[in-house]
Amino acid sequence: MRSKASEDEQQMEREPASAVYILLFVPTVLIAYRWLMPGLSMAGKRLASLMLAAQIFVIGMALLNQPSTSFETWLWHLDREWNIPSTLAALQLSLVGFAALLRAILTRSSSAWHSLYFAGVGLVFLFLSYDEYAMGHESIIGWQENYMALGAVLALLTLALAARSPRRGWRWHAAFLAGLGLSAVGALVVEAPSKYNISFIAYGPYRHWLEESLEFLGVWLALVAILGHLSALAPLPRFWRRAYTALSLLWLLLLALGGVIIPISAYAGRSTPADVAYDTDVRLLGYRLEDNQRHLHLFMSAGRWDFFGRGLSGLGYSVQLLDQVDGGSVLGRDAYSHQRFFLLAPGYAPVYRQWIDLGQLERLPANRAYWLVLTLWRDDNEGYARLGILGSDLDLLSEDQAILGEVLVPADTPEASPAGAPLARFENGFALDAVEMPPLARAGEALPIHFFWRSDVDADEDHAQFLHLGHAESGEWWVYDQQPLGPRLPTRLWYSGLADSELWQAPLPADLAPGRYNIFTGLYRARDRERVTATGAEGGAFLDARVPLGSLLIE
Repeated sequence: MRSKASEDEQQMEREPASAVYILLFVPTVLIAYRWLMPGLSMAGKRLASLMLAAQIFVIGMALLNQPSTSFETWLWHLDREWNIPSTLAALQLSLVGFAALLRAILTRSSSAWHSLYFAGVGLVFLFLSYDEYAMGHESIIGWQENYMALGAVLALLTLALAARSPRRGWRWHAAFLAGLGLSAVGALVVEAPSKYNISFIAYGPYRHWLEESLEFLGVWLALVAILGHLSALAPLPRFWRRAYTALSLLWLLLLALGGVIIPISAYAGRSTPADVAYDTDVRLLGYRLEDNQRHLHLFMSAGRWDFFGRGLSGLGYSVQLLDQVDGGSVLGRDAYSHQRFFLLAPGYAPVYRQWIDLGQLERLPANRAYWLVLTLWRDDNEGYARLGILGSDLDLLSEDQAILGEVLVPADTPEASPAGAPLARFENGFALDAVEMPPLARAGEALPIHFFWRSDVDADEDHAQFLHLGHAESGEWWVYDQQPLGPRLPTRLWYSGLADSELWQAPLPADLAPGRYNIFTGLYRARDRERVTATGAEGGAFLDARVPLGSLLIE
């Protein structure tokens, strides 16, 4: 149950957000009805008034409605997907887009610049309509800057077109620019505290309400502007009016279908399946890394439709990259929202997609393997409690940490190796380019030996490297094995283009007999301990798959 203090805090946050919106909404609508609406055709006036009434109703329900069920909360929430507000927002954007395309089609052939301008505006708003429903921008790093740049280009083109247009059309250009400006202000509200230092409003649960409301108003003003450009032409034939309505509704239907089909294909087609059950009614069903391992998508199920109740309410996600050598954390990211859901998952259970930006991995030490570890926690208003894992088909680091997989950070520039032909080529696509070692060593001390490796393939199997020292006189052998590049980069993660080296410190036993030793090395598969065939520079295979490295004197 929500506390009285919590309700008071939300009321304090709602009041300044409401005040900012009303201060912008009232004069904007009054100016539109005084100076813009009289210039619209009768059909344009009806459409603009209908969309304004619809957004007032939706915003009012989102702000004033006291939901009694989780379904009702989702249905009217301005910051949720595929509900009434998001559908209305996508519809309004598509109406702007199709109106602009219609204006481009009906523009006189002598006004090529006008046709290109309105066609561009139409395509941009149809893309925004799709993005509003699919939330694709949240998978793009720096999407705010990209959208700002796109808006700036539209604004500059609008100013250029206005300069070439009769004065009677300037009001429509001005209204369109004002609409772009309001939408930009709304879109930047979420990022304002950290990026733009805007602190004149409260940033709590009603931050998204203000953001979406301003975007609603800005797009409505843009719609009035484009309808004004259309009304400046001769009355539209009935065919074009019906086509405009039909295309807008068909587009909305395609968005609704795409909102289900696209996430399902992303979940079922390109994701790694998983089955991790937590001690609340939450389960991890799959995950996917994309965009050079920068973006992690988690597919979760709350197990029931009450996804704003105990299901995913207050659920948080923590992702860490742990160095496989020392287990230390080199990167950590937290997320606290469920961003997508769809209905047609197996068993018709609701499935949610959480997107987490891992950042620029190239800043981490290169050619190292990291464990990608997931931890779930819940904010119960008293602190953050980790969720225990009841069962998992993934390896576990602890009772509440699941290992999703391995992340490799490749080197941008391969390490240079000594010039010359490689000492050995292995049939699995690896090559030993060179070896550097001292001419003598002492028993009981470490033998420093430097191996330079290269890979021409993307590997998927573990190998070990052996080092054999054979006494030239007695024939006794000393053997030492380890991974070619150490535990920092197992061969299962070697990639085409890899060039790296490892300085071994092989521990020589104290009782190793003095004398001259012949040195050999090679690879064997970890799964069956079978040696990998190796050939020299002349193409001949080495005996017993052992690469001769020369001799070493042990003192």
